[in-house]
Parts: sequence; C-alpha cells; structure tokens
Amino acid sequence: MTRIMSEKEEQAKGEEPTDQATDLTTEETDQVDEPDVEGSDDPETVAEWRDRALRAHAEMQNMRKRLDTEVEDRTRARTEALLSEFVTLQDHLQLALASMPEGLEQNKDSAQFAQGVRAIHMAMAMLLNRFGVSEIKPEATDPFNPDEHEAIRTEEREDLEQTQMELVRVGYRIGRRILRPAQVCLIKPVDPATNGEK
Repeated sequence: MTRIMSEKEEQAKGEEPTDQATDLTTEETDQVDEPDVEGSDDPETVAEWRDRALRAHAEMQNMRKRLDTEVEDRTRARTEALLSEFVTLQDHLQLALASMPEGLEQNKDSAQFAQGVRAIHMAMAMLLNRFGVSEIKPEATDPFNPDEHEAIRTEEREDLEQTQMELVRVGYRIGRRILRPAQVCLIKPVDPATNGEK
C-alpha cells in the first residue's frame, strides 16, 4: 500500500512542475502578443497614410490614361494605314475609269464591265466617306499650301499674271490629319528678268 501511494505521489510531483512551466509560457506569450499602444513611437499618422493612398490612386489614374492614349494612337495609326491602302485602290479605279474609251458603256459586250468598275469606284468612295476620309482637290486659283499640296514640278507660262496650280493626283485627309497630300504642278508667270536674258 505504501508502495502504491509513493508511486502516485511521485506522479503528482512529476506533473506539478510541468503545469507551472506551461502556465508561465502562456503568460509570457500573452505579454508578447499584446501591443503596447500607449508606448507606441510610430511616426506615421493617419494624414500621412491618407496622403500615400491619394498619391497611389493618382498614379494609377495617370497610368490608366496613358495606356488608353497609347491604345488609341495604335488604333488610329492602323486605321490610317488601312485607309491609305484603300486610297491607293481608289486611284487605280479612277485611272481605269479615265482610260475607258468613249461609248464603252453603250456597247452591249462591254457595258456590264464598265458599269461594274464604276459601281466599285462609287462603293469605295462611300466607304472612305463613312470613315471620315475626304478628298483634297485644289482649284487652279487656290493658294499653294505645303501642308495639303505637294508640288511635283514647276512650269512657266507667258499668259499668266499669277501662279496657278494644276491638279495631278487627288489628295486625301481624315479629319484634320493628312493621309496623302494632293500632287500639283505649279504654273508660274514668266519672270521678265529671266525672259529678257533669254
């Protein structure tokens, strides 16, 4: 009996220190986890955090606007490149119409062909117009504008009093942007000094 009691006492004695150690560890953990609010030396304030948030938001907005602008520029450049190709096709159709002999549309054998080319030319003009493309066709007496006109040659004529333009190839613009300047020939009056030398 004494022997049994001593074993129980030894077990009880062996468990007591373990419980105390566990309690001490728990108390130490609680002390570490609790923040010391009153003794906080954090220099950041609510105003500083708010300022940071506003700056980050502004940067995100600027980045979004910059990306939108880049996408718009790329889309516009690709659209203009595609429309420039259509403009070239329109040139070929105009040349085909200009080279048709007279009476081709009245001929039974070639009437459908001539009408088909004219219909394609009109459909292409409508397509360009739908995308905001307009022609640049200066009149003879219009002033020369280097932004819209490209002088490919210069001639002199005695019967002129002022410089005139002769249209060589139609130009095109989309809105205010020039897709292709109109090619013109500048016809100037003969310079009296040059004519006297001759």
